[in-house]
Amino acid sequence: MTKIKSDRPIFYVNKIPKAFRAYRPKAIQFLARLMLRVFGWTIEGRIPEMRENENLVLIAAPHTSNWDGFFGFIAIIGLDAKISFFGKHTLFKKPFLGRFLKYMGGIPVDKNKPGSGLVKEAVENMEKLKGSLIAIAPEGTRSKTKQWRTGFLHIAEAVDARIFKAAFDFNTKRIILDNFFIPSGNTEKDLDKLKIYYSKFSAKKPKNY
Repeated sequence: MTKIKSDRPIFYVNKIPKAFRAYRPKAIQFLARLMLRVFGWTIEGRIPEMRENENLVLIAAPHTSNWDGFFGFIAIIGLDAKISFFGKHTLFKKPFLGRFLKYMGGIPVDKNKPGSGLVKEAVENMEKLKGSLIAIAPEGTRSKTKQWRTGFLHIAEAVDARIFKAAFDFNTKRIILDNFFIPSGNTEKDLDKLKIYYSKFSAKKPKNY
């Protein structure tokens, strides 16, 4: 993969389309950017401007530990991105954490229930907005799994959304905003292609990937 040029300073507002900006307080944005600098992380690439009211499904991997979420949250705040995402429903019951997750765009779901309707909830959430960005980990779990979830493909098709690839690389401490992924219509082939793409990046816990 061609190395994507990293901006200095590591964040610029044009890394996120105007339609997907949250316009959070600048002090909070600054603190998030400072935290990433302290930890030595950088952001590479950008999500290009999109058509008005367009939906976007952002897939991010490897997802093997809670540190993915930690750095992901900091990046979301630092980039001032307005993103929806799924979270374990029990986390939303915790007083401080629950409020924070909702503030960040979290959607509580019970992942232990068969047929919990993740796709349905995502579609309903995106249809409420004129242009929505939802982030999904295609593995569907932090544990090692051979079978990736297909929900992101179904969601993208249901709301006519494009799919954008993002990645964590813990060896080089990078969060990469790379490019669009165009499904072929062959689910198995698409998942295999994505697994090969994401195998280039180092996970926090390689044994879980």
